[in-house]
Amino acid sequence: MTATADTLILHQYEISPFSEKVRVAFAIKGLGWRACNQPSIMPKPGLVRLTGGYRRIPVLQVGADLYFDSLYIIEELDRRFPQSPSAFAGSGVGLTRAFSQWTDGALFMGLVGLLFGGDWKVDQAFLDDRSALMGQPFDPDQFAAAKPALTFQLRQQLDLLEQQLADGRAFLTGERPDAIDAAVYCQIIFARWGAGAAAAVIDRCSRLCAWEARVKALGHGQREADVDRETAISVAEESAPARSSRLAVMEPSLQAMLWRSSSTTPTARGS
Repeated sequence: MTATADTLILHQYEISPFSEKVRVAFAIKGLGWRACNQPSIMPKPGLVRLTGGYRRIPVLQVGADLYFDSLYIIEELDRRFPQSPSAFAGSGVGLTRAFSQWTDGALFMGLVGLLFGGDWKVDQAFLDDRSALMGQPFDPDQFAAAKPALTFQLRQQLDLLEQQLADGRAFLTGERPDAIDAAVYCQIIFARWGAGAAAAVIDRCSRLCAWEARVKALGHGQREADVDRETAISVAEESAPARSSRLAVMEPSLQAMLWRSSSTTPTARGS
């Protein structure tokens, strides 16, 4: 199958938690998509050539249009495909944005500390890349020293989710999966990839584990054959940007950026 201007192409890598958030959203909306796998660290020549310098993952490409930041990608999917189930039916966009300040901030960074402070061993190239990305040293020894505090904080945070599920609801906002489920699940699966201290904290939460299984069962939508990087660039070059009024009014620091547009890079979560 050849990628076209209408193909949903997700620039990602498999163990990217924020890519997982979008993959779950594809399942919620029942959408077909194709992956373009990118490196987890720099250099990323195929990606930065496409984006004009933006290096973070994930990026959604639709023809010549590029969308950055996992939550804004999900919002764009809802805008483009209103006929499919909404990813915000239980929460609404505003609540999901507010909730994501926690999942993509404190929860994510706490898991980073637990995973890279003992569960995962990485090479110097990875440490140098993440230090440059964060603008401060990415130091596994510091993370390891903070492990007791980070473990306690994670227990407190997951207890809140246990309480949310205490009434027997299937998903965090009700009986249907929602973008909030995707936002939490991608962090839970991030912890599972480490299979250490963070995963052990999750295992003590019975309701959360049952919810995790329900979200996992949703899958990733209709994933089709992957797209190579040169093909993705060719699709962008051969397509016309679809400028819409929504792009003009979105917050400039996180707005969807277009092929051949400014090379200014927005602040967004990802790698």
